[in-house]
Amino acid sequence: MKISSTLGKMINEQINHELQSHYEYLALAAWFETTPYSGFASWMKKQSAEEQEHAMKFFKYLNDRGGAVVLNALAKPKTKYKSVVEAFKYALAQEQKITKLIHKIYAQAEKGSDYETRHFLSWFLQEQVEEEKSALDMIERLDLVGDSPHALLRLDATAGTRQ
Repeated sequence: MKISSTLGKMINEQINHELQSHYEYLALAAWFETTPYSGFASWMKKQSAEEQEHAMKFFKYLNDRGGAVVLNALAKPKTKYKSVVEAFKYALAQEQKITKLIHKIYAQAEKGSDYETRHFLSWFLQEQVEEEKSALDMIERLDLVGDSPHALLRLDATAGTRQ
């Protein structure tokens, strides 16, 4: 069954949001590369790669359903942060934005009785729970360690082991 034009447009927009998210995480990684925190840089690079993978899942799904992928220009990402915790709060806000956008697509799929799209989006909904939790866990840890350089470096080392 061909996807509706409304859902096709929304999924196209989501592809671009996922690519923008990929770009934002890449910029976060670049910022961390200018700091002593190579583990946080690695964490952000891995997150960036995940976001690109998500975009490609939407890309494939839209093509599989007979839609046409239309890519738009990406906005320049934020490049400077005052602190490690500010950078992770920015990442969390990005994830929360993506979650809301997926909810809108899901609601439209439900409204149009598009069961295939609802099923497809189920994976993303669960993934967003994990994405938000991961960023929030890091923020909570950063809040615990405060400005302690030793604790920040230890947390950075742990972040660098993310799979």
